[in-house]
Parts: sequence; structure tokens; C-alpha cells
Amino acid sequence: MHLFRSAATFLALAALPAALLPAATPTSGQGFHVEDRWNIGGSGGWGYLSLDPATHHLLIARTDHISVLDTSTGKLLGEIDGMSNIRDIALDDSGKYGYATDVTDGTAGFVRVFDRSAYKLVASIPTGPIPYAIVFDPATKLVFSFSSRAHNVAVIDAATNQAVSTIPLDGRPGNAAGDGKGNIYVALPAQGEIQRIDAASKKVIASWTISACAGPSNLAIDVAQRQLFTTCEDHKLVAVSTGNGHTTIIGNAPENAGDLNFDSRTNMLFLADPAGLLTIFRRDSLHRYTRLQDVKTESGARTLAVNDDDSKAYLVTAKFGMNNSPNVSEELRYRPTPIPGTFSVIVVGR
Repeated sequence: MHLFRSAATFLALAALPAALLPAATPTSGQGFHVEDRWNIGGSGGWGYLSLDPATHHLLIARTDHISVLDTSTGKLLGEIDGMSNIRDIALDDSGKYGYATDVTDGTAGFVRVFDRSAYKLVASIPTGPIPYAIVFDPATKLVFSFSSRAHNVAVIDAATNQAVSTIPLDGRPGNAAGDGKGNIYVALPAQGEIQRIDAASKKVIASWTISACAGPSNLAIDVAQRQLFTTCEDHKLVAVSTGNGHTTIIGNAPENAGDLNFDSRTNMLFLADPAGLLTIFRRDSLHRYTRLQDVKTESGARTLAVNDDDSKAYLVTAKFGMNNSPNVSEELRYRPTPIPGTFSVIVVGR
């Protein structure tokens, strides 16, 4: 369950004609529906999802382990143990290693390195406390781990699994995204900013105040057209140019909005609502978007990954109840808690 997720981000962009966009795969946008539901079970919460397109694997951060699923069948292929309280997952471009942020009990943070084929933990790298978002940059072979408490970024050399630098930020980082070309972007909700990091120099090289968006946090990216997407705490959904920070308002976002994913093949933007709705927008031009469809999912399904090959969306949730254990605090006793055995993946396709 996302314990540190917040709603997110962005604003009004330089208008470019629709003709500058690549032709999307022909689609009406209609016809998306829940086509499958995989009961995975287990206990505990969850963090982010990561898709491995080469192997068709879905990796799910499950508190103290990572579950690996075959997206062709929904079968649980294996689990990677040895972690404590993980949040986010990044994958390298060799197909061999993955990286997960582990907040432990909040007093120490680690990036856990795992072998994706052997389902095995291979290294633990100390970072700042409460490491949250994580990005692998293929241009430099560096891993960027964002500390929510220390307000900085630990830079890790993937060749040695050693931290080589620390980059200070203007405030607490929200989500982060990379373009694969040496640029990393991070949202700073309290500052209302997005910062751009140059991976090669390991420095923040731009900071954009997103005045039309209160509290940007969640991020998705379209590398080809150089746009970021974010939701805002004032219930807006916006796009931001990665070149100059100019923004455009796309539409409304739900309260406590969930994940965003952009499918560049079809020019479609997917937004998860934890109330149980997946909203799909089509980008008609860099400054115009059409709300195509709302797909009913399930309550709590705010965590999202979209496969660019077929536009299938994967969301996760569970049924919730109260924690009646006598050993927990009164606050935790009345907080909705995932019921063991009910964790599942919802597949939305067309």
C-alpha cells in the first residue's frame, strides 16, 4: 500500500500544432475494459510497479519482497526476498539487474540490488533515510535514489554498486522520471517546483516553479515530445515541457490522485483514481487533450503501469479491513489495512 504517495502536478505549455506529433496508432480510445484479474494473495502492502518489456514480467514491490509475474499468464514466477520496506523499482538496460528503494524502519535507507533472472538480492547500498523514487539512467549507467527525509539524491555507479555523489534538492522530492538521455526530473511538492538534474555532471541545472499547480508530485514522461505529466494537490492534471518548464492544463484530477503513465505509441495518458476509476486521455496536440474514457476498476487501485506494446494497464489493490491486533497502536488499529490473501492485479485492455 502506498504509505508515502501524495497527489501531484503540472501547468501551461507553449502551443505547437498537432501536425508536429507523430501519428498515433488508429484508435477510438473507447472499448477499454477490465479483461482479467489475477489474485496473487500474500500479506502486507505494496509500493510501485515496474514492467520489464523484454521478458514480459511485471515486478511488484511487496513490502519486504518483490513479486515477479508473467504478464502473458498472470502466473507468479518467483519472489525476491531479503528486503524490509521497499517503495520503488528501477531496471537497468542490460536486462540483468534491478534496484529497489528500501526505507527499512525510517532510520536508515538502502538501495537493494537484485538479479532479475536468479530472483536474488546481490547488494545493499546505504543511502539517505527514506529513499523513495529511483531512476536508472542508461546514458551514464548511474542510478539516482531520492531521499524524502534528507532532501537529496544518492548517485550510484551501477558498475560498482557504490554511491559516488550526493545531489542536494530544494525540498522533499516526490516522484522522479528520466528521459534515458542523461536528464532526470523530480517534482518537489512543497516548493511547487520541478527540478532537472544533469546525470553526467550530477548537478541540478534547472528549477521551474509550477505556478498553476499546487503540490506537483506524481510524474510521467513522454521522451519523444519532451513532455512531463503530473497531478496537483488542487486537483489539476497538467503537462510540462522538459525544455523550458512551460505548462498546459489538461483537465481535472481526483483527490489524492494515483499513478500516471503515458503511452507514446498511441498518445494516450492513463490516470488512476484510488476511488476505483482509470481515466484515459488522448493527446491531440501538445496543448490539447481529450478525455476518452473512464474505466471502473476497484477501490484502492491507484498503482499503475502501462505496457507500450499493447496499451494494457496493470493496477493493483486489495480488500481492506481494520487491524484488530492488540499489539498495534490505536491509530493503526483504525487505519484501513489490506486483508491477507486478497491482493490482486487488475488488467485493463481493449
